[in-house]
Amino acid sequence: MPKKARLNGIKAFRCYTFEEAAEASGVTPRTIRNWAADGLPVMDGVRPALIRGDDLRDHIKSQRGKRSVKTRIDTFYCVCCRAERRAAEGMADCDVASGRAKMTALCEACGTVVSKPVSQALIPQIARTLDLKITRH
Repeated sequence: MPKKARLNGIKAFRCYTFEEAAEASGVTPRTIRNWAADGLPVMDGVRPALIRGDDLRDHIKSQRGKRSVKTRIDTFYCVCCRAERRAAEGMADCDVASGRAKMTALCEACGTVVSKPVSQALIPQIARTLDLKITRH
């Protein structure tokens, strides 16, 4: 099963059983039951319990929105801290290769290596706040 539920297989104006919803979204029926326990609206006045397609799509989208963390241009997301962090001592490396740029630094809190892709157009703006070492390949 994929790690990410599919949205393109879910019809908004259709009602699904737990098994059908699992098939349409590409997850297991147990996952659908867990989502129902966590707040996915279910029409349980009828048997079998049904889930509206638009409710299923909205629930998946809201879960994805909760996972997304937006960072500022001069900060990184640290996987260990699970938070937005600045670069340690304000220093970062920037590797530019084949039209793409990638910034790498150390987390200011835990020292873990953090990185993120950046636009080449933003490099001068980032260089105003961070001490960047730019390497071009």
